[in-house]
Amino acid sequence: MLFQKHITKAAVVLTAAFFMACSSDHTVKELSDLNATMDSLSVEVANGVQITYTDSAILRATIAAPVMKRFPDKENPRVEMPVGVHAVFFDDIGDTSSQLDAKYAMHYEKDDRIEIRDSVRVLNRNDEEIKTDELIWDKKKRRVTSDKPVRVRIRNEKIIMAEGFESDEDFLNYTFIKVTGIVYLDEEIGEEETIEED
Repeated sequence: MLFQKHITKAAVVLTAAFFMACSSDHTVKELSDLNATMDSLSVEVANGVQITYTDSAILRATIAAPVMKRFPDKENPRVEMPVGVHAVFFDDIGDTSSQLDAKYAMHYEKDDRIEIRDSVRVLNRNDEEIKTDELIWDKKKRRVTSDKPVRVRIRNEKIIMAEGFESDEDFLNYTFIKVTGIVYLDEEIGEEETIEED
């Protein structure tokens, strides 16, 4: 994967190097701090990126993004996908278990956590569609959570609305924090249930 360095880093480094060359009174720590600052200002940009995630040599997911920006900040290294992301998740035998689309994602590398936001849509192999404004994928725990409103369409049977959501990475085994309503899609039933608070 080829990254194009942001021009700002080169300009800052050259300017700093010029002034450093004019003075010999700088300590090793000051030079190290300056280098860290230069790293935090840099941005690596790539277009048409695809990333593969594995766990114990087992393919777990692929992520594709039209644009990917990496911020190699030592304190908070992260990868941003600012114009959309498409992910495919796989089960233990390599079959597709679900697919995800969203308009934005951010991967925090130290925590190995991905925040997926804005028009998040998941479709699993059971023909269950999950929609929400935000999902948090904790790759270390292999869990996906949300504390936002969630809407799940279960085939052509019903729609469940809830506050809060937790699932495995396959989006096949999930639970709701609080169900707020159920709409039955069968024309003969035509019922709607609203869950009222106590």
